[in-house]
Amino acid sequence: MKKIFVTLLVGLSAISVFGQEKAEDMSQRFFDAKIREFVYRLDIKDEQKADFVAVYQRYSEDMRATMGNREKPAQKPSTAADAATVVKERLAAQNKAQEVRVKYVDEFAAVLTPEQLLRFYDVETQIQHQLMDRKNAGHKGNNHGGKAHGFHGGPGAPGAGGFRPDADFAPGK
Repeated sequence: MKKIFVTLLVGLSAISVFGQEKAEDMSQRFFDAKIREFVYRLDIKDEQKADFVAVYQRYSEDMRATMGNREKPAQKPSTAADAATVVKERLAAQNKAQEVRVKYVDEFAAVLTPEQLLRFYDVETQIQHQLMDRKNAGHKGNNHGGKAHGFHGGPGAPGAGGFRPDADFAPGK
């Protein structure tokens, strides 16, 4: 009995580590895809790319720390007061995120051209919406068939340097 318990415990630990590594790998692949998309949409030149990636990495980490894990609550608020609390929490998180965005403007200005900087936050918002649409498509079965549309950056994809989300984000990769 003790042997079975130890074997089960080791197996569960391995699954947990594997799942964490897979999540970290997926996170890195999403980051890399975003970088490719920025490079394409903002026309970031090779000589800008390393500096942009370094600033965007710090920015992303700060945004992740600020926003935390924003999963939907397990159940809907049952009272107006509970709903008001949820709304206030969301608005507070958005305010903190806005502070991070403002904090990084000068850093992005140091590596991007004026035209690229003016478009950066709009492009970031578009990318985030596309990623959310793709995530939701997998859960709701919308008319996209689980595919994100509109991504362009990335080598080896069809079209003008087009990005293939299914190839880059396929489960098990």
